[in-house]
Amino acid sequence: MRCKFCGREMKRVVTPFRRPVKGEMIVVKDIEVYRCPECGAMYVPEDTIKHIGRKTGEKLLKEAKKRGRIRDEKEHLRKMQEKAAKDIEEAIKRGEIKKREDAPLKVFT
Repeated sequence: MRCKFCGREMKRVVTPFRRPVKGEMIVVKDIEVYRCPECGAMYVPEDTIKHIGRKTGEKLLKEAKKRGRIRDEKEHLRKMQEKAAKDIEEAIKRGEIKKREDAPLKVFT
């Protein structure tokens, strides 16, 4: 893979991902990304983004349960999935997206 900024060949490296999310510092160890040795630009593949999102969600659920914000993780996930499906259907009705597959990937920030 070539760097879109300087044109050099990017190297696949393993690095931890750290990010504050909803007041918690979330760390996902050993994610694979492409990094340019020349300019330092980084590219995160889509499968890695999905992995980060899944791990981040798991860690947030555990922390919320530990702090007493939710009782049952499975019930909470079911409600979130129902809400997401309803949001997508409403966006289709409003004409913002044409079909389910066009719905944007949500990323925890």
